[in-house]
Amino acid sequence: MNVIAKTRKSHSWNEDRYIIGDSFYIVIDGATPLIKKEKMNLACWMVSYVKKYINRYHGPIKERLEKLSKDAYYDLGIETDDTAHLPSASISYLEQDEEYYYASVFGDCEVTFRMKSGEVIRCYTDELTHLDAISINELITAAKTHNIHVVNARTYITDRLIKNRRMLNKPNGYNAFTISPNLELKPKTFKIKKEDVLEIYLYSDGFSQAFEFLNIYENHLSMFSKSLDLEEEIKKIEKTSFEDKYCDKHPRFKKIDDITAIKIELD
Repeated sequence: MNVIAKTRKSHSWNEDRYIIGDSFYIVIDGATPLIKKEKMNLACWMVSYVKKYINRYHGPIKERLEKLSKDAYYDLGIETDDTAHLPSASISYLEQDEEYYYASVFGDCEVTFRMKSGEVIRCYTDELTHLDAISINELITAAKTHNIHVVNARTYITDRLIKNRRMLNKPNGYNAFTISPNLELKPKTFKIKKEDVLEIYLYSDGFSQAFEFLNIYENHLSMFSKSLDLEEEIKKIEKTSFEDKYCDKHPRFKKIDDITAIKIELD
């Protein structure tokens, strides 16, 4: 087995993290509060907290994350349950036993398996993607209405973004990690037989933009139909993003996002 991990920050800070454990792998994509009162970057603080303390507990990753959510809530000392005021995170993680891999996802982080048969299995959930699509449509409309670049229109959809963030862990909303005294995660889990797997990728949405928004690839399958060089893929995303720095050709929330990916090559 060979494991390669890459992360590229989009600012002087990075709200993504990856964790390589002794029998598990995790990619975390943090999201900053939409209503900010703290001077510190809470998303960075939270994802760093998870990475630092993930081995404080033992057992399934879901249970560890729920316990860390409670720990972080009390350590930070924010007394609110309004998710617009709180950091959150999409997460994908991989666990295993002797016979199977278990890929779990929530938010818009994903796991992809390349199988020895040539099949490509995408492990994802579209709850957050659906809400983001609504926001991006409003972003495009605002840009046209005010005759401005898409990247400058975000201020006009603040109410929509806050409304969507308040759907976090609500019925008909989306499941994601946040800091809470009683977080209940409901990841979507995929069970894959180990002997059939050639490669595994875990990645944040900054990496999946290659096929979701930037049209570097026509779709997920065309991207993962071959073995990927993570460094080269990140360079492609950088190049395409900066060529469309105003987000007019490929409408999205920001010029470039944090990008994180883990590649597991199996013997």
